[in-house]
Amino acid sequence: MDCPKCGHKQRDEVRCESCGIYFEKYRRRLTEGQSADSGLKNSRRPPEPGLGHTVKIAFATTAVIGLGLLVFMKVSTSTKNPPVVITRLQRDPLPVPSGKPDSTATEERQPQLTGVAAQLAKSNPPGNIIETARNATVFIKTGWGSLGSGFLVDAECHGVTNRHVLEFNPDNLFRKFRDDPDFHAKVVDAQQELHSEIERLRLQETEIAANRGSMYDLQQVSKKRMALEVELANLPKRAEAEMRQELERAAPAENAKGFTVVLIDGTEYSMSQAEYADDTDLALFQLPASSCPYLKRASSEKIGQGQRLFTIGNPSGLKFTVTSGIFSGYGELDKHRMLQTDAPINPGNSGGPLINEAGQVLGVNTAILTGAQGIGFAIPIEQVFDSFFMLRNAR
Repeated sequence: MDCPKCGHKQRDEVRCESCGIYFEKYRRRLTEGQSADSGLKNSRRPPEPGLGHTVKIAFATTAVIGLGLLVFMKVSTSTKNPPVVITRLQRDPLPVPSGKPDSTATEERQPQLTGVAAQLAKSNPPGNIIETARNATVFIKTGWGSLGSGFLVDAECHGVTNRHVLEFNPDNLFRKFRDDPDFHAKVVDAQQELHSEIERLRLQETEIAANRGSMYDLQQVSKKRMALEVELANLPKRAEAEMRQELERAAPAENAKGFTVVLIDGTEYSMSQAEYADDTDLALFQLPASSCPYLKRASSEKIGQGQRLFTIGNPSGLKFTVTSGIFSGYGELDKHRMLQTDAPINPGNSGGPLINEAGQVLGVNTAILTGAQGIGFAIPIEQVFDSFFMLRNAR
């Protein structure tokens, strides 16, 4: 059926689903209205406030009272259980990936730098993890002209390097030069020259005998040839003896046995004392400074072959140079366990750190295999802390 008021079509014949009127009441009202006196309709006055206005006023009053109660309940609840205010400092900053760290997150996560650490962070601000490790590496030069590297291992400014970098030892230098390929090449060249001269004298002897030359000439040539043969036989030992004499003459004076430690910003510290390990090529020194940047250490026990590694040092005086390679495996040198890598360890790198991609130190760059390329050795970092009493509490 159709609603007589709004025209809504539906099946229910009692009440309109759209406007809500009851059909029977609506019809009676229409009937009563049609039979009412028309004069009465014209004399109607404006309706006075009735039930509808009363309901509206009551509803408004109830709403106001309810709102007041709600506010009162919230105030009461907040007074008994004050809300927790979460500020920026209460949130843990998200971890910053590789690259330049977010300054705001860094300030919240790390304490304020002081001392040498603040000095170097200002003069040489690191842009990545490797540069952060670089700021804890030092350049070392000795009074007799030797160059090397080192690195700091704690905030008290203890530094580590190789013993052979700081200690003038003619025997060590002699072995170093004796095993140098350049030295061997010079000896071989001298031997070849002697061989050539001896063969020339032999030919001359043959010619003199064939031409029935004088016995005196033959004896003189033979005497010279035999002297050269003796010289040839003694050449290696004579060359080594001359080299040792040169090294002893080059020994530094007593006042030149100190060394200088240079930081990344050029700050220099003149040093005269160092502690040497008993059975390892390690040395420990301490800078007269405070709050130094230092390298955190990682375990060298379980390095995966092929893992990427870095060296930081001063090869041939090229200060604070970074080179990279991989971990080749564990080796042995002078009956000591060593870390083997193909990362370049050139003269001047000795004593510098071997680090991983996280900037943590794994070992001390120490030696290369003579006559080979891409075979270098580093002393495991655990050996450093085992060798020096002052570092044992920092384990």
